[in-house]
Amino acid sequence: MTSKSDNEVTVLKKRAEKGNISAQLTLAGLYEDGVQIDRDYGLAARWFLEAAKQGSARAQAAMGEKYLYGYGVDQDYEKAVYWLNKSAIKDNPDAIAILGWCLQNGLGLKKDISAAYEYYLRAANLGHAGASYNLGCMHTKGQGAEQDEKEALRWLRKAAKKGHKKAQLLLGVRYEQGIGVKADDLRAVEWYRKAAMQDYAKAQYNLANMYAQGRGVPRDYFEAVEWYRRAAVQRYAKAQYFLGLYYVHGKGVKRNYREALTWLRKSAEQGYHRAQYQLGKMYLEGIGVEGDDKEAYMWFLHAAAGEDKRARYRLGVLYAEGKGVARDDKKACALFRQSAEQGYAPAQYRLALQYYMGKGVKRDYVEAYSWCYAAAKSKEPPVMEALQKIGSKLGDITLDEGKRKGRELIAKFRQLQKEDDLLDVSANTTE
Repeated sequence: MTSKSDNEVTVLKKRAEKGNISAQLTLAGLYEDGVQIDRDYGLAARWFLEAAKQGSARAQAAMGEKYLYGYGVDQDYEKAVYWLNKSAIKDNPDAIAILGWCLQNGLGLKKDISAAYEYYLRAANLGHAGASYNLGCMHTKGQGAEQDEKEALRWLRKAAKKGHKKAQLLLGVRYEQGIGVKADDLRAVEWYRKAAMQDYAKAQYNLANMYAQGRGVPRDYFEAVEWYRRAAVQRYAKAQYFLGLYYVHGKGVKRNYREALTWLRKSAEQGYHRAQYQLGKMYLEGIGVEGDDKEAYMWFLHAAAGEDKRARYRLGVLYAEGKGVARDDKKACALFRQSAEQGYAPAQYRLALQYYMGKGVKRDYVEAYSWCYAAAKSKEPPVMEALQKIGSKLGDITLDEGKRKGRELIAKFRQLQKEDDLLDVSANTTE
């Protein structure tokens, strides 16, 4: 801090101590921002409180929020509601919106979704962007108000135009998916970019996916990598996964396994199952690392806990072959079944073989045929050969039964989205 800043702060303190509300608010803001002076939430709260006691609606709203979340003071819902009400009486939109949040979530007030809606409406009509966003969400979900896509869109637009990044993201999703509006990738990219420019990781991730898929913009892997990276440094796990994957494949960047492992591990350690699967695959196949079946087993195990169908299949193979873990045909069969029932064709094929050979399960040619029939949609030569071989074990009646069961399985899994090993995450996520 410069000597000039020191002098300015000294003057501010003297004015604040004499009860000057403007000086108290400025000093509180300086302590809260930590730009010109060291950040100190306790001192920020002290000066907001002094201004609040003198009737400043802005300071009263600030103290309400601080007591609500415990910023610079001990968390106290009763005091939070006290100060928020004082500010709301003076039509402070921040205080009114926060009271709406308290009502919606039962914080210091009895939970009342309908009342929360009314508070948000009041704040939104006073120009509060966050309240407009919340109204949009409530109309989307039918909470505290009728489910109404047009109303949801109207409030989200109001919030987005005021720069609310979450509203901008949701508008992007709506235009991408055609929810309440005609699908328009150009508009989706426009709103994603607005939110991304505010350093919103989720929007940066979605924008990266649009560049990767060439939707609303020309396909550009270099630009995709840039936006994935911006989200990844903010610890957004999905972006870290894709950035790592792009380093594996050399898409938009020079292939670099060390960088790939760094980003994949960051994502995996946050529990993202696709990154855990990819790490397992790299250890299993020795991609950029020394092959290690036990390490592969560990990462596949983590991913399988996240219901990753590929990881369940890979675990099944490890159990079937005794790699990285003691051989266990029953466990292998159970894992193949879990993956197969998620519509994963390689697992369906392996499950068919388990039934055919009677490994880990009682031999059953009809079951073997039905699962192989389901897997045959892949048209892979080994699967087609196995289907013919298994079929030769069946008579006309049992063969018809196997086909019927196979068709039933195909119908069951038809709605499951085929998973691409590289680009297997939709760009429309708002998680």
